[in-house]
Amino acid sequence: MREQILSTATEMFVARGYEGVAMREIADACGITKPALYYHFAGKSAVLNAICVGYLDEVAAVVADSADHGTGEQRLRWLVHGLFALPPARRAIMRLAMHDVGQLEPDDRAAFGRAYVERFLAPINELFAAGSASGEFVDKDPALLTRLLLGVLYPFFAPPRNEAVAEPVDDLLDVFCGGVRRRP
Repeated sequence: MREQILSTATEMFVARGYEGVAMREIADACGITKPALYYHFAGKSAVLNAICVGYLDEVAAVVADSADHGTGEQRLRWLVHGLFALPPARRAIMRLAMHDVGQLEPDDRAAFGRAYVERFLAPINELFAAGSASGEFVDKDPALLTRLLLGVLYPFFAPPRNEAVAEPVDDLLDVFCGGVRRRP
């Protein structure tokens, strides 16, 4: 039942936002009573925390997997392709987490923030640091390069549309890695 609650709540939060969903609606959508929902989760913040932590596990696995795939650019491409391989509804959790992480209880928010930095941002920073040290990437602050990459990816983590749209992953990576300047 816990997994069904998380799946249902995820769909609802992604579609309508955290504030747009009530615990009663989650319970109704799961076909359970509100007390049964509270048996599994202390409140809506606890549901959001479980969703965010579960998603962090998924993306951290993708980041960790990219570490064994060649040069800096090859690793970067593997990482981005891995993120885009997640179902669009799962990728949309990134936007949900970034938008609504402030709704978590303070201890949960702090723990999630630490885990996000340690398991997601730091390995990407390390990828850029290694690429810069080897001369493959520009000599810029790795944290800045990570923020730029995530800024480029963020619009593609919107809630899924009804129609199937081919996502321009390779074009995105070509521009990110090569820049927008036309080469002679």
